[in-house]
Amino acid sequence: MTITNAAPLMGPGERALATGRCRVGKANVGRNVAMAAASAILSGGSMMMYQQKKAFYILLTNERLLILEAHWLTGRPTMNAVADIPRYVIRVAEAKRGVTATVTLALGTNGEGLRLSFPALDKEGADNLLRALQYQAV
Repeated sequence: MTITNAAPLMGPGERALATGRCRVGKANVGRNVAMAAASAILSGGSMMMYQQKKAFYILLTNERLLILEAHWLTGRPTMNAVADIPRYVIRVAEAKRGVTATVTLALGTNGEGLRLSFPALDKEGADNLLRALQYQAV
């Protein structure tokens, strides 16, 4: 998805900052991260793969994060948003690079989050997202 294609989804004054294609799954942020990591290791990653089965497109703007469905036949982004998350509740909890780039986003303060797994061909999408969220790796 290019930023120019996203114009119909944005409101007045809204600017697109990053786009990408990734698999989206739930994540526990905070003290539950260790338990989630342990269960992923013990299950051989099968639990994580089950939660992150379907690919989506993401669009980060200065106001929100949109998660868009991919068309079932072409794989291109549709204009159907499955999630619309206000930007002020999003922070980067963790970022990892390996065969895939994984970004875990914390949503608010209740321990809920999203795990975005970017395939090797779209690691640039992860880099753009992290840059737009002003994440500095330690």
